[in-house]
Amino acid sequence: MAKPAVTSRNSRSPIAAHPIVSAAIAVLVIAAIFFALYVPLYASVTPKAGDFPFFYFYLLAYMPVLAIVMWIVITLQRRLRPAQDAGAQRPSGRAR
Repeated sequence: MAKPAVTSRNSRSPIAAHPIVSAAIAVLVIAAIFFALYVPLYASVTPKAGDFPFFYFYLLAYMPVLAIVMWIVITLQRRLRPAQDAGAQRPSGRAR
């Protein structure tokens, strides 16, 4: 017979344990997708930024901003991971 799984009091999922951080991640990712896919926001020739139409200026500004936003998302996702014990050994995957 199989042994029943031992559950601890802190067996909540990382998303349920940190709902505000999870919501912030969702909002940042949805905003990044929205600002890339909502074409009427940047589909115009005017206003011009120098000799560039607004579309090109928007893309040049959007990419570094997107990189920073995704870095923030990755940093927040690392907070959701459960802390691993320093003394605990990872299974090697080999049968003994």
